[in-house]
Amino acid sequence: MPKFIFSAVVLSFLATHPAIAQNTQLTAQDYVEKGMQYADEFPGLTSLCDIQNPLRDLTKRVRTNNEGKKRSKKLGSKRRSSTIEPTQVFDNLYYVGTGGVASWVVKTSQGLIVIDALNNNEQAKNYIEKGLLTLGLNPEDIKYLIISHGHGDHYGGQEYLVNKYKPRVVMSEVEWRRLEQPKLDFESPRWGKRPTRDISTKEADTITLGDTSIGVHLTPGHTPGTISLLFPVYDNGKKHMLSLWGGTGLNYGPDIERISAYSVAAKRFGNVAMQAGVDVFISNHPKRDGSFERIKQLKNRAPEAAHPFVIGQEQASHGFSMLSDCTYAQVLKIKGE
Repeated sequence: MPKFIFSAVVLSFLATHPAIAQNTQLTAQDYVEKGMQYADEFPGLTSLCDIQNPLRDLTKRVRTNNEGKKRSKKLGSKRRSSTIEPTQVFDNLYYVGTGGVASWVVKTSQGLIVIDALNNNEQAKNYIEKGLLTLGLNPEDIKYLIISHGHGDHYGGQEYLVNKYKPRVVMSEVEWRRLEQPKLDFESPRWGKRPTRDISTKEADTITLGDTSIGVHLTPGHTPGTISLLFPVYDNGKKHMLSLWGGTGLNYGPDIERISAYSVAAKRFGNVAMQAGVDVFISNHPKRDGSFERIKQLKNRAPEAAHPFVIGQEQASHGFSMLSDCTYAQVLKIKGE
């Protein structure tokens, strides 16, 4: 998406959702300290609060095919030691991602909803398809593929799933427009093909399949059209509300408009999540949200023990506070405050 169009998207969001009152007397370091008070609860988010080092800018990096192959080989051996087995996390929620990138599957009374498609077709086959079969689920039942944002580690395996199982593909309108541009802000040879335009979502849309409705909310920042989700999950029949934060890293350098939108979106979505009674906080990278460790704990869970993913509303709210405060610290750093 051309820079001027992206800026218009961000400015439109900020105009529609004005910055929730921030204390103008506080400095960047003050906001770092506000965010980092929850570091023990969300260690995977602490990098957002790092104002000592420059923000990396992947948009200025061009990775060759040879670099991509070398990186894949290097990461392959590393990630084999941090693989996450296909796991039933709740009665109606399953993990079929890698050790580094999540793919979540929601089971409904009328089929499956897959959230994110991993890096490429090979991963879609070896993790999503095989994972579903391992868990006793039928990939033929996939009805929707929701893509959280237009980075290839989340859409790259869509071609395999779409060609074989014909799910409808859901993404925000902003991200569809981004992916229709000739050149993306950054790409990797590891990533599969971009999806073909299908279902476009906007703020507060709902994706319903059978007995399950997933609330869709625009949370720009990681990308201009990132979406985050709200839906119910069940633990032995007991209902909980889950939020999925759709994109975390600041990998585009010191873009003050974009990071401002991120901070506002995190605060706003956090408010929506709290009103919905959210007590489960996940994202699409298992080391960002603690899923990597919680899945380990889940496998050793005693019959009457608390569910490791159910952290309560107060702690869930801390995750959104950390997202908002840490990114606002970055805004103030860029401003020199």
